[in-house]
Amino acid sequence: MHPYVINSVNALVLVAAGLLSYFLDVTKPPTALIPPAIGFLLLACSYHLSKSNRFVLHTVTALTVLLATLLLLQLDFSTFSWSWSELLLLLMGISCLVTAVALISSYFRKA
Repeated sequence: MHPYVINSVNALVLVAAGLLSYFLDVTKPPTALIPPAIGFLLLACSYHLSKSNRFVLHTVTALTVLLATLLLLQLDFSTFSWSWSELLLLLMGISCLVTAVALISSYFRKA
């Protein structure tokens, strides 16, 4: 699969799941809008990824790994209760990890 397709799917997952988690939470924390904001940034980078821009590929990979780390660190697995907010955090974190692995492997395939 091409890096821009993988990035676009991940960005759409981040936007959809992030907005869903924001609207499902009754307190509406503004930090819940960070994943959708980064998702829009990643979606904006997809055009440059389709042109095989290596700088953008490295930047997108770094942002994806950083966001995966931040999302998965928010989960407390000792008190994991399978609530919607925790499931959406887990979904976004796993999506970012899979995307990062796919982006890194696509870099090695082209090198």
